[in-house]
Amino acid sequence: MSGVKGRAPFFILGCVRSGTTMLRDLLRLHPNLDSPEETHFYRPSEPFGTPAYKRWVTHNKTLGKHRAMDGITEAEFAEILGSASSRRDLYRRYMELFISRRRPQATRWFDKTPQNVYGGALIAQDFPNAVLVHIVRNPWDVISSLRIGRVVKIEDVIGACNYWREAVEIIQTLKRAYPKRVHELKYEDLVASPEQELQRLLAFIGEPYDPSWFARFRLAARQHDVEQLFSEAERQMVPELCGPMMEHFGYRTAVKGAVDVASGVR
Repeated sequence: MSGVKGRAPFFILGCVRSGTTMLRDLLRLHPNLDSPEETHFYRPSEPFGTPAYKRWVTHNKTLGKHRAMDGITEAEFAEILGSASSRRDLYRRYMELFISRRRPQATRWFDKTPQNVYGGALIAQDFPNAVLVHIVRNPWDVISSLRIGRVVKIEDVIGACNYWREAVEIIQTLKRAYPKRVHELKYEDLVASPEQELQRLLAFIGEPYDPSWFARFRLAARQHDVEQLFSEAERQMVPELCGPMMEHFGYRTAVKGAVDVASGVR
């Protein structure tokens, strides 16, 4: 299945609080691209078409808010869901309506739902021409953001660590299975060198680059104090749970001050 006007879509996956929203908002400034808020269509483990799947995507309050932001009514979504035969078909119908209303000139849709990483293998099978984009962030920053809870709040350090560890390990498995279909970038590199990282990403997905398209985008840093947010015992759990993958990505296992970066369009 192709995306809008025959172009294959792509999917931004990863751990929550890793910069997926920042990356989506940046890519939305590209004239060819658009993305809904978040879909979570591949997040549930229940098979598509089962009562449990339908109940989750229909009654989840957060997803209802996302659909309202996308300009799609609950009645329209019920019709789309009832007509679809698979998650892939659900995407096709949802995205066609979303793009036609929000940005009919777009030539390609993409999706940013970090928790869809749990269905990453199925995404790769359902969309054989699509690529996966993984943005990874230092877990010290991720667990700090999760404890503060501006968007997603996870108090338990074990839960916060495993949000990160499970996501990055799933992606590494997908990279081994589909080495030419996964593009990986680090949050810290994107913040430090947005132009360079954006050019690399757009080249990977086959889209042109013009710096004027992204001139309105701004970043602003906020500081977190890991030692104030977590006890010494909690801080010791981070390298225990995340250490191998931290080393893989070149992150220090020693405690560090975390930085949260807010993004926006001027």
